[in-house]
Amino acid sequence: MSLKGFTIQFNKPGAIYVPGENITGTVIIDLSEKKNCRDFRIAFKGEAYVHWTESHAQNSTGNIVFKTKSEKERFFDFQQPLIHKPPGTEGLELPAGRSEYHFTYRLPTNIPCSFEHDIGYIRYTVRAVVNIPWGFDWWAKSAFTIVTPFDLNSVADQCIPVDDEDIKKYCCCFFGEDSIYARVKIPCTGYVPGQTIDVDVSFVVKSSRVHVTGVSAKLEEEITFYVRNEKRMDKITLQKVQTSEPLETREQIRLQVYVPPVPPSYLLFCRIIHVEYHIIVNIHVNGLYKKITRQYPILIGTIPLHSSMWPQQSNNEGIQSSTLVDSNGDKVPLCRSNLPSPKCSAPPIEWPMPSPSYKECSQKTNDIKDTDDSGNVFGADQPFAPRYPVFNFGVSSAPKQ
Repeated sequence: MSLKGFTIQFNKPGAIYVPGENITGTVIIDLSEKKNCRDFRIAFKGEAYVHWTESHAQNSTGNIVFKTKSEKERFFDFQQPLIHKPPGTEGLELPAGRSEYHFTYRLPTNIPCSFEHDIGYIRYTVRAVVNIPWGFDWWAKSAFTIVTPFDLNSVADQCIPVDDEDIKKYCCCFFGEDSIYARVKIPCTGYVPGQTIDVDVSFVVKSSRVHVTGVSAKLEEEITFYVRNEKRMDKITLQKVQTSEPLETREQIRLQVYVPPVPPSYLLFCRIIHVEYHIIVNIHVNGLYKKITRQYPILIGTIPLHSSMWPQQSNNEGIQSSTLVDSNGDKVPLCRSNLPSPKCSAPPIEWPMPSPSYKECSQKTNDIKDTDDSGNVFGADQPFAPRYPVFNFGVSSAPKQ
């Protein structure tokens, strides 16, 4: 075989692009001897694909039948020759040794962000093919990341603070009624990867039998996959923090949940994969008593809120004598705390948004093979993980692994 090497290289570090941008790069082929071919082309493809398998029992035979559900959404599929055939010829001759062929392609504008999951993906690839007469074609393939901008400032009215109260009652016919008064506060509900979500949890226990054993908060990704009129969901815990010290009957706790590299909310411009995020707060109690669970939607974007870049204003004395109101209308005081108030002043006219770094998502694929690929494709057996923008505000950092 005369083919020694066949690779695709992108000119942009990390191969990270935005919709509407030009993709430029080089196809490198290394031959031990010259080779005749019919055609030498490059193809650019972007598509979403969803698939899962369901098992069904047949009533007549009792056998289990497996059915595969699948759906595909194509965003673009463009091909062009890397070498144009000379006039009057039917083929090409590739020279021996190392040769480089440059390519460029302008991406469409309304395409979704890259995404990888076991059930489905949104994937963008470049493929080079040498068409060999009376032989097997040579293929090379490489994937790149698309980051579709999601500016949280365009939906700032949805990134509202959370100030939620709940009263959980525990009844017993012999001991009367006990209760826990809880309050959850979150400064806003719009974040970008690299930020930390401050979750303030306050509670008062009015019981000698019910005790709070711990408080936890987690960031959850909820993914919905669609195949025609059917859907399948998956939930992934991205980050989770919890208390590790004994708790009193009155506490005010701050839990900080780091936002890792993840795609933006909704996956705009894709109709078969949808992504949402939630913060779930749990107040755990002893024995068989039911815990308190509260869930709040969180928007994840690629451009942070203006208020994220401007110093917070807080009272010198922190939060003072916060109160809850019980079912009888009586005020229940909470303990004092030095936690800052989530008030923000207006941003400057030219706000200094830091440049993000790009980090791989934990959700990745082991290879980028497609059902229509040939048996041997250079680069298709390589793992791939999309890279998403991660901001460093100089305040909080990622948790230690």
